[in-house]
Amino acid sequence: MIQSLLTSHSNNLVILLTQIDKKQFKTRIVQILGKCADIQNAEEYYQDLEMLSTDLRTEKPFLFLKDIFEVLGNTDRLLIINALQVKDRCSCELEALLKKSQPAISRDLRKLEEAKLIQGWKKGKFIHYSLVKPTFTKMREYFKQWLGSFENWFESIHQS
Repeated sequence: MIQSLLTSHSNNLVILLTQIDKKQFKTRIVQILGKCADIQNAEEYYQDLEMLSTDLRTEKPFLFLKDIFEVLGNTDRLLIINALQVKDRCSCELEALLKKSQPAISRDLRKLEEAKLIQGWKKGKFIHYSLVKPTFTKMREYFKQWLGSFENWFESIHQS
């Protein structure tokens, strides 16, 4: 009973602290935004930014690209993709290319398969891998749309 009360109390405390932290964060940011020259109503602007944050984080293209970039943010996985550009390869070829044992690359192969970037199939004694064209087509289209939506650019970088 006492343990149950302590657990319940500590859970409520965590929720309360999280709410206080969020409130303090918002207060601090609104104060900072209030000092910006271009912002008339910092509280209203903060609300707009919260809505924009939610919208940006839930867009289908954003979520897709985020997942793809997380998977591709690894040298070995990029090397696997590069190796598969020209032809299908068996797991032993990938071992030789990466200079790693099959158990060492299996995690990377699994992540690439889960992201539907590659597909493996058994051929004889070995598993062969190839790229999944529809995923790359979708990635190219979403990336092109994303870059095309950029409106705020530096025209050149000034170096001193």
